[in-house]
Amino acid sequence: MTHTFRFLIASAFAALTASSPAVAQTEWKFNNSYAPSRAESGFVRDFVANVNKNAAGRFKINLLEGGAMGLKDVDALRWMQDGTPELGFIWPPFLGRDTPDLASVYVYGSVTGAEEHLKALPAVKEILAEGMRKNKIEPIGFMGLSILNGTIFCRQPVKSLADLKKYKLRVGTREQIETFKALGVAAQTVAQQELYSALQTGVIDCALYPARIANTVSLQEVAKYAIDTGFPFPPVPYVIMANQAKWAALPDNLKSVIKSAVAELEKASFDFSGDIKGEAEAREKLKAQGVTFHDDMSAADKQAIRSAAMKTWDLIAKETKSSENQAKIMKMMGLKN
Repeated sequence: MTHTFRFLIASAFAALTASSPAVAQTEWKFNNSYAPSRAESGFVRDFVANVNKNAAGRFKINLLEGGAMGLKDVDALRWMQDGTPELGFIWPPFLGRDTPDLASVYVYGSVTGAEEHLKALPAVKEILAEGMRKNKIEPIGFMGLSILNGTIFCRQPVKSLADLKKYKLRVGTREQIETFKALGVAAQTVAQQELYSALQTGVIDCALYPARIANTVSLQEVAKYAIDTGFPFPPVPYVIMANQAKWAALPDNLKSVIKSAVAELEKASFDFSGDIKGEAEAREKLKAQGVTFHDDMSAADKQAIRSAAMKTWDLIAKETKSSENQAKIMKMMGLKN
């Protein structure tokens, strides 16, 4: 074979391959608006690593953490419908503007802890999945939210609901305002980034907040007294979302890889066995930082909160036309509607 002939063959092959479509690796983006230090971010990193490893070069997820994409959680339904990114996760209470029924699946005080939550979980997942699909988003799985006890941190000693009625309480949502208002407590919402200064300056006297993450906003510096209410914040699971059209177009073998990774994510994140220990450790750390923990609220005070919360749940369910969802969840928990 002459040099000229070999050159012609090589040139023809190069031209052919240049004009032929290459088989490219499918790449998707995953939006995570949470800081890398959050427990949720750790679960997501493990999920992404699992998918990328087992896709064996056929598929890759590029994870963008800490709000790197500049997307707001309140807009999650909209950016997920657009398909950029293709994947993400959302805590349903953030969706109140666009889907108020999904934002109020639970309310504070409607669930007493992990045991009740796990009973209700099948119904909760079903409701969230149906709601997401109605909004043209594919729920490919769920991620558990830790059982975070609602603790009231105050500038002054507060040992009961009777004491709390003397002070201004910061809560996080409108339904919490309704519940504490029914208990005779002056409650209001204050943005999380303003919480420290609001306590420091006396705009508010107390704040309902999880003890396990109180250090992230330095509550121990401005609210030296604490009492556990006996109720966790609503442990509604996060929804792992995919753009519906792009998910439908994905080959079944890649869907299987992702579903397998989701199953492992769910197994790990819905294990609440360490939450009691986590609460105890958080208390000890806060005590060492100068916070005084009073005895937990009395049985009578806890019952008063539960009763008020149930009335709030009824109110919100009627407003959002989600009374049927509420009934399903209560039935799973063994509660009367």
